[in-house]
Amino acid sequence: MMNKYIYLVVIIISFFQINIVKSNENVAFIDLDYVIQNTNIGKEVLNNISNLDKKNIETLKKKNKEIKDKDLELKNKKNIISEETFKKEVKILKDKLNIYTNEKNIMVQNFNKFKKDEIDKVFKKIGPIVSSYMEANSINIVFDTKNMFMGNSKSDITKEIIVEINKVYK
Repeated sequence: MMNKYIYLVVIIISFFQINIVKSNENVAFIDLDYVIQNTNIGKEVLNNISNLDKKNIETLKKKNKEIKDKDLELKNKKNIISEETFKKEVKILKDKLNIYTNEKNIMVQNFNKFKKDEIDKVFKKIGPIVSSYMEANSINIVFDTKNMFMGNSKSDITKEIIVEINKVYK
């Protein structure tokens, strides 16, 4: 009899320990990189970023070529000019190289800032569109695919969002 009583108490306690997890939250996910690459506004921004990058690369290539040409010219003149003149020209060349390195670093910083600002502008423009899509489809949470491990493909709203964004930004 005592064993039945203990058995019953254990069963009752275990019922209180079981937590049933059920969520009424409607969750979806979106591939933001794909959205930016395949929407009209995203393509325009990526094109602007790419154009600036190409312009920067051309500028740096020209300056780099000038420095290499000066270096080669200086090496060729090494035995012809005096050692004092050679040292002065080496110093001038090092100064130009330092200036080039500083300009390159500044250019990279400005490019990264421009890129970040442009992408942020896109997110600010598409944010309300995604938000209204979420309200219309009773979606409570949207995750980026980069931050997900696994999900049902029915929860992927990437293509629907692209259609909505392209309707607004033709």
